[in-house]
Amino acid sequence: MESIPIRIRKETKESLTKFRTHPRETYDEVITRLMESQVDDLMVSEDTLHAIEEGLSDIRNKKTRELNEFCDSHGI
Repeated sequence: MESIPIRIRKETKESLTKFRTHPRETYDEVITRLMESQVDDLMVSEDTLHAIEEGLSDIRNKKTRELNEFCDSHGI
């Protein structure tokens, strides 16, 4: 694996050290794990994106009902 030097502040290095899962974990592993955890949390599935687009389309085309009306029709 090719590596390159990077410059980080001392405080950043100390923070990264606190994120280590074991003492021998490299900073590269820590950074990669942190980035992957953020990407996973932020990713939205295609199904979810489609549902959002469908909902926005319904709103634009006035295919909505008031909450009270919905609850009444469903016995809530």
